[in-house]
Amino acid sequence: MATVSNVLFRDDDLKELYDPGNGRPSLPPSILSGVLLLQFHDDVSDEEAVQRLQFDLRWQVALHLPTDYPGFDPTSLGNFRARLAEHGQEATLRPFRRGGPGGWFHPRPVTLLTDTTRTTGAGAVQDTYTLLRKCMRKLLKQLGYAAAGKRRGLAPGTERLLATYLDQDRKAKIDWSDPHQRAEQLKVLFQDAEAVLDLAAEQADDGAVQAIGWLLVKIMGDDIEQDEHGNPQIAQGTAPDRIISITDPEMRHGHKSQAQRFNGFKVSVTTEPNQRDDRGRPGHHGGGSDGQELMPTIERVEQHTGVTVEQMLGDGAYGSGANRAACAAHNVDLLAPVRQPADPVVDKSAFQIDLAQQTATCPQGTRLSANLAPASTGTHTAIHLCAGDV
Repeated sequence: MATVSNVLFRDDDLKELYDPGNGRPSLPPSILSGVLLLQFHDDVSDEEAVQRLQFDLRWQVALHLPTDYPGFDPTSLGNFRARLAEHGQEATLRPFRRGGPGGWFHPRPVTLLTDTTRTTGAGAVQDTYTLLRKCMRKLLKQLGYAAAGKRRGLAPGTERLLATYLDQDRKAKIDWSDPHQRAEQLKVLFQDAEAVLDLAAEQADDGAVQAIGWLLVKIMGDDIEQDEHGNPQIAQGTAPDRIISITDPEMRHGHKSQAQRFNGFKVSVTTEPNQRDDRGRPGHHGGGSDGQELMPTIERVEQHTGVTVEQMLGDGAYGSGANRAACAAHNVDLLAPVRQPADPVVDKSAFQIDLAQQTATCPQGTRLSANLAPASTGTHTAIHLCAGDV
């Protein structure tokens, strides 16, 4: 490293991270960059890295430092990382651009292991009634109705909305164990939400208003459906991307298995076998299969590190047909177990399903047509036993 450190780490490469006319002289970013690389190689803490910089001759030779180098406060390394992150990956990777053709580091094909882990969201999980109420409150605040000057000369209906959702923040005083009272309260919330959206239409050009309005519309669409009389009711089932918290709108219901469920996010973690380093992706929605993050992970690793991924190792969640086809098109060898059905005879894969014709053919050749009832009255399930099924 001593033979190339003066070329790899140059202050001019990172000069845009600093303001030359403001503040006291900074530590040379060339030295800090070298320390971060040696720290990563030796897998030591910030405090240990600074101590090695002062007392380890190998580190001093690698960075061309004198043997009496005084060091610096370990927090400077954390501040430098934050500065790099603030200015994005472009500034971080520029000193290593010489790793291209003919450079110091050569892109190499790698084999990666990938999986996801769960992380808890920052907000409390809220029911539909609370989601609607708090989202209306948030939208009314964004519209400016918290200011006294905005509340002059309002229509009675608007004044009632403000008194109900802005001047207070609590659930309605009803008997929540009574289904009829809950249904009436849902009807009130739904109608009030539509009224608040009408108010928001007056400021439709405001980006923040649009974002909160979209959130309210999504909650109404995911959680509520109409009964046979046109009245709102709680929808059956759970929408795949259902919002569960106004405090943290990005968190979702998630699961690693049928037994391991959580509310929050999934974080993709990718590493080389037998290596300490890992490449994590910021939390994404907890819902959905782990496998849907496979191709974004490959693309992210190749873009940010300059390596070529030639093989990916994952569990059964990554072994879908879509992932295998995408990896083949990307010249990546995907090693993941194929899901084995508990009972192959009656597994979905044993049936020929024609969605266009709404038909299904069982393994014994019997063909059934779907008999779908209107959504408001539910659906009918046809049950047929074929020879050999039981």
